[in-house]
Amino acid sequence: MTNTRKEEGGLTRDRLVQAALGLIQEEGLEGLSMRALADRLEVKAASLYWHVRDRRELVELLAEAILETVPAVSGRSGWRGAVLDASSALSRRVSAQKDAGRILLEVPEELERSDTFAELKRQLQTAGLHDSEAREVALTVMVQVITAGRPAEDPVLEAGAAASIAVDSGSRGVVLRAGSEMETLIRVAAERGAAAPAIVRGETVVVRRLRGVGLGEIELNPRHPWRFKIQGATWNTVLDVGAIDVRDIKLDSGAAKVECYLPRPRGVVPIDISSGVVGVTLHRPPGVAVIAEIHSGAVRLKLDDYSSKAVVSDVRWESEGAARAADRYELRINSGVVQLTLDNKATAQPQPHVELRPAPAGKSASALEILLDGVESRVGTRRP
Repeated sequence: MTNTRKEEGGLTRDRLVQAALGLIQEEGLEGLSMRALADRLEVKAASLYWHVRDRRELVELLAEAILETVPAVSGRSGWRGAVLDASSALSRRVSAQKDAGRILLEVPEELERSDTFAELKRQLQTAGLHDSEAREVALTVMVQVITAGRPAEDPVLEAGAAASIAVDSGSRGVVLRAGSEMETLIRVAAERGAAAPAIVRGETVVVRRLRGVGLGEIELNPRHPWRFKIQGATWNTVLDVGAIDVRDIKLDSGAAKVECYLPRPRGVVPIDISSGVVGVTLHRPPGVAVIAEIHSGAVRLKLDDYSSKAVVSDVRWESEGAARAADRYELRINSGVVQLTLDNKATAQPQPHVELRPAPAGKSASALEILLDGVESRVGTRRP
């Protein structure tokens, strides 16, 4: 049989998917490429495109294959037990496939097409959640389970070393603020009425909150300086960092509705607002110096007493005495930024403080348990 006939007669989409999963199991997701996959299948790379359009579609098929092999379970009675059983089955399947979590989170829309999602949603509706609430919580449960199976150690940082945190694409309703009496680098505020964000730790802590009821809060250890990055396609992000040593802030294109409560800067602290960012409010303490480089094409700006509906040429703006100030913010507003406000009202609070509720003595509450406690609390308020 010639190579051409082998390709025509032996290559199927299922065979392609299984080969890709095997390749990832051996070399990780970084080792997945069309050429490497073709070599593994002993076919020409061009023949793969008869079955998948591109790498994105291949990852979608991989996610579908992983989710299809999550076993259906029937164990404990009651909606909560059923949710925990389904979550455990998903966790075991994710643990069995190298980089399964990365695959699933790269195409989160596949989660909502899975039988696991349908079962979680059904059980949450049985608990008393409305359809839209059940969908959001079911997705949050799956994301939490997927990310919980990944390495959970804090980055190793020397005392006082700068830490970095990023709010991941697709996230909404994330609040970052200083914690108190913290030994760890970060902590999820245990607010039982809201969906907890998922955490992925590495050199940069990544916060991912695809959906959820209310706001999800992350506490940061104020003993470390912090660098912040708000990635694109995020919504309703709050940086309540007045008690944190901020080293820099970067907002990527596509970030929308971002509110920052800034501290007094230590040295020169850059804030970079990329083109395509919409709806930014920066609150700083009174008297804090700011120098802003504003590029033509920025729209609807208000910096203290300066305002512009549309910037037609590059502008340099300075608050009083900023050029001589050793401690200041340097704000870069790129072309295409829409609706940015800078004021000196940093004493305002974006949201009421969330009281941390400790778990019962001797018992450690997981983020999933806290989330399900929130479901019970929510449906309990609706019962007569």
